[in-house]
Amino acid sequence: MASSSKQQKRAKRAANKARENRMVRSGQAVKSSGESSSASVEQVFNKAMESGSYDALFEKMKQAQDNGLVALISVFLVDPLLTLVLKGHKEEHATDYIVMVFTAYRAWLDGTDEATTMAWLESDEFQEAYIAASEAVSKQQKKFG
Repeated sequence: MASSSKQQKRAKRAANKARENRMVRSGQAVKSSGESSSASVEQVFNKAMESGSYDALFEKMKQAQDNGLVALISVFLVDPLLTLVLKGHKEEHATDYIVMVFTAYRAWLDGTDEATTMAWLESDEFQEAYIAASEAVSKQQKKFG
C-alpha cells in the first residue's frame, strides 16, 4: 500500500480527474490524450456492471457501512476487481475506476447523483477514512500475506 500522503494525492487527483471528465461530458473541455487506457478501465467497469459483478460487493459495502466509513472502504479495497484494475492500469486510470465504482455504489444505495458523490469523495471525512482503510488493509495483508 502507498503512504498516507501518496494516497491523499491520489484521491485528490481522482477528484480532479472526475471533475475534468464531467466537464468533458458536458462539452466544456477537450478530451486529453490518455483516452485509450481510460476507455479500457471504463470497459472493465461497464462489463462488470452489466454482468452484475458489483451486486455482492455493493451488498457487502452496505452492511459494512453500518460500522462506519472506514469499514465500507475496507470492503471495497479488498475487492478482486479492484486488484485486477490496479495491476493492469496506470494509477490515474485506476483512480477513475475507483470514482466510477463509488459513484455507482451511491446511486445503487440511495440514488445519489454524481455531483453529490464527488463532493462526498472529496470531503475530508472520506479522504481520512480512505487513508485509514488503506493502512488497515495493508497491515492485514502483511500479517496474512
